Amino acid sequence: MNRKRATVTAIVIVALILIVIYGLLDPASTRFPRCPFFQLTGFKCPGCGSQRAIHQLLHLNIAQAFRYNACLVLFLPVLIFLILADRLKVRYPRLYAASYNPAFSWSLFAVLMIWFIIRNIFGW
Repeated sequence: MNRKRATVTAIVIVALILIVIYGLLDPASTRFPRCPFFQLTGFKCPGCGSQRAIHQLLHLNIAQAFRYNACLVLFLPVLIFLILADRLKVRYPRLYAASYNPAFSWSLFAVLMIWFIIRNIFGW
């Protein structure tokens, strides 16, 4: 149990540090790592713009975050659902089972791939 608690504590600390970094520094105007996929191919991956979008979300600029990466903004409720389903799996086993349903997983993957294609065709 101590190992699990240490892992969770480490994850929380890293997450808080990242929130502070992304809250204070604007990836649009400072030297943040660039997407290696974009650097190599010139195509935007589904995650391109996520750093800038996270910064904008932390400043409650949802419209600007949506412009940087709409998929990230729209997937935040899905991410919250997945975290809650995992944390509440004992109390709500059907919710947990639904979150790990292969059809649900493949649907999320399909949406990501459609986003990947559309954003490169239309330049989003």
